[in-house]
Amino acid sequence: MSENLIRRLGSYGGIVGVALIFVGSLITKGGAGTLSYIGVILGALAWLVGLYFAIRMRSLGWIGLLVITAVIAAVVALVGTVVNGAIDVVLVFEPIAFIGFAASASRQSNILDRTVIASFGVISLLTIIISGTFAGGGGIGTTTDPNVYLLNLHMYLIAAYFGGLAWILALIAAFRIQAWGWLATTALLFNIGALMFGLFGPTAEDIRQGRLQKAARRAAGVQ
Repeated sequence: MSENLIRRLGSYGGIVGVALIFVGSLITKGGAGTLSYIGVILGALAWLVGLYFAIRMRSLGWIGLLVITAVIAAVVALVGTVVNGAIDVVLVFEPIAFIGFAASASRQSNILDRTVIASFGVISLLTIIISGTFAGGGGIGTTTDPNVYLLNLHMYLIAAYFGGLAWILALIAAFRIQAWGWLATTALLFNIGALMFGLFGPTAEDIRQGRLQKAARRAAGVQ
């Protein structure tokens, strides 16, 4: 099996898994149906594919993100089992499917790369939009269903997790290349700032070239 095919398998498996878990829970009003369990399998597959490529690239960053996400999911599953006697499929497996999708789709070994930061920002933003549209206020056609309202809340927590990842990575990346304007923008605007940095921010070479040009203008007496 070719590398590109394996990547597509992980990428599509992750994003389809995310969709099926959410739709399955939405249909069952916060529960878990057949669609949800199919999504869980696809999400777990995406996570394994992402880990495979992270190990192949020897990317400690990706390995760390994949493992941390899985550990958090395991803790959430344990707490849910103890408190409620059941595992919340959305809160446990959506992050695993999302991180598996991102790791499978990315060809960057450095998690501080702008494309990686942008991918986490997009995941966070789209999760908020989609969940708010279909599960916001308790679900389409009702504003009183507490289970669907809880599903929406859980999706927002997942969005906050990936928004937080994008924010932290963008802050580190901007600090490392000394892009002070972008650092301030990211710090103030949280996920939107991180997404903007990922999409439009400078690279280290951009910063270096800008400084060289400023130095050349000063040397030439040009303001």
